Amino acid sequence: MSRGSQGLQAPQAAQALPSGPASAGRGIDASVTVPWVFADEATPFTEHLLDTLGEQVIWAPTLWVFECANVLQSAQPRRRIDAHRRAEIASELSTLPVRLDSEIPDFVNLDRLAAAHGLSAFDAAHLELALRRSLPLVSIDARMIAAARALGHPVLGAASNVRN
Repeated sequence: MSRGSQGLQAPQAAQALPSGPASAGRGIDASVTVPWVFADEATPFTEHLLDTLGEQVIWAPTLWVFECANVLQSAQPRRRIDAHRRAEIASELSTLPVRLDSEIPDFVNLDRLAAAHGLSAFDAAHLELALRRSLPLVSIDARMIAAARALGHPVLGAASNVRN
């Protein structure tokens, strides 16, 4: 995966994701996805993730689609993108080799996880997926990283790229 002059470029192997156990791969959140489509938010860490996207199985809760769509919907009125570019980015994101986890988290466990670590239910859903599937969490969200680390869970993130 790379960023070309026309936007995100899917790798040739994007259609054939690596096979293996369901728990193989990494769990991403929208904090690492947004810099893939807005170059002014890109960092060496997020660019490396984009460049190596087809090399690992990447998981996200289905919520990730809504989060990414919401970013695009709010970027247009702020004039970061126009309607045509919004539609292009949505199409590009739909081609990313991200496996969407359709399992709905247990309501009580999700609530406890969010409350215990000061997370939104949305962020807790990403952490819950990483925990349940034994995936390293890939994020630049400070609270999610802190929560995962407090639970002794592996995190892939660049300290200089963490957002509050």
